[in-house]
Amino acid sequence: MARHRYKAIDQHGRIRSGIAIALDQADLEKRLGHQGLVLVSSRPAATPRKSAPLGRRKADARLLIEFYRRFSQTLDMGLPLFTVLDENSRIIPSADFRNALEEIKNSLEEGGSLAQAMGRHPKIFGKLDLALVRMGEQTGVLPQALEDLARFLEWKEENRSVIRRALIYPCFLLLAIGAVIGVWVGYVLPQVGKLLMELGVELPAVTKAILVSSAFLKQYGPVLILSALLAAFLLVVLAKTKKGAWIASMLQLRLPLVGEVVRATAYSRLCHNFAIMHRAGMPVSKIFTTLSDHLLGNAYMESKVGQAYQELQLGQSLAESFQNTGAFPSLLVEGIRHGEITGKLEDAFRRMGAFYDTEAKRKVQAMINAFEPILILVMGGVFGLIVLSILLPLYDVLSGYTQAY
Repeated sequence: MARHRYKAIDQHGRIRSGIAIALDQADLEKRLGHQGLVLVSSRPAATPRKSAPLGRRKADARLLIEFYRRFSQTLDMGLPLFTVLDENSRIIPSADFRNALEEIKNSLEEGGSLAQAMGRHPKIFGKLDLALVRMGEQTGVLPQALEDLARFLEWKEENRSVIRRALIYPCFLLLAIGAVIGVWVGYVLPQVGKLLMELGVELPAVTKAILVSSAFLKQYGPVLILSALLAAFLLVVLAKTKKGAWIASMLQLRLPLVGEVVRATAYSRLCHNFAIMHRAGMPVSKIFTTLSDHLLGNAYMESKVGQAYQELQLGQSLAESFQNTGAFPSLLVEGIRHGEITGKLEDAFRRMGAFYDTEAKRKVQAMINAFEPILILVMGGVFGLIVLSILLPLYDVLSGYTQAY
């Protein structure tokens, strides 16, 4: 088959253009006719580079949200799938995204499903996206699945924005402390110490300690920085292994304050993901498989989800399966149990997701509120130490002049 760039007229008399795969012009005319288009003209299209279908850069989250929302709305209006993809590709600013949509249309023309076509672009479409689209195609609720996916991604992006905004002030304080230490200890104090030694002043212990530290950092600073970067690189590589990710995630949960934020966020993702997949009609086995595949943001919690599924296969109820792992709070377990008893499992997970949304934001704010006074105390201690290291020898100098007169 060859690629053809075509112009056609739709049912409303509007000109449509795009690229399609067909044997010849007659086959192209037949394929377009199935989409409600009348061929006007066509010409051979260049074959794209092999790297184009993969998408080298990850899609922007906001762009993906808008795409899913428009995709859902236009499908809900009854427009053909190819027309929907054409309309969306016209208004997407990302070249990589447009190329991906073009390849998706070509894959659909070859007889593949939408989920299979999207699966060729893992940099753009995540595993949850593909699972929901596949279920939406199979159950005939693709517009609703896409709308749920857009809402979920929007919720996730809002949470990320809240955390980023909350971390701005602590990061600013850390940068300020680092800049003060760098300027005073790296330049000002050595110059003042040199002047005082030329005057024959006996330096106090605190000043000597800071000057020795400054000299050490000047001499071995590059080595220390390279060592820190190498250690960080090794930790990142280790964390990418299955065992390393599990250990890092478990240690992360045990950190004061930070662990509570990570845990609440994982519970929130668990509830939201389960609710939207259950709504799409996904089997429980597929839901658990998807949840345990890097969807919670913590490898340890994902392993516990896998353990809960093993309990479920042994005949336990869903609530008992989560309870037996020992990793999930009683509030979450009781919420699941209530959903099972009332037959409203999706609603139960949605309510629990909303609760843990609020809980995660509260934990983040509590963490920031705890860090701020600690950082202020550290900054005050650093400033106080620097001031003492300068004022004490100056005081000795002034005392010597006073005694001389």
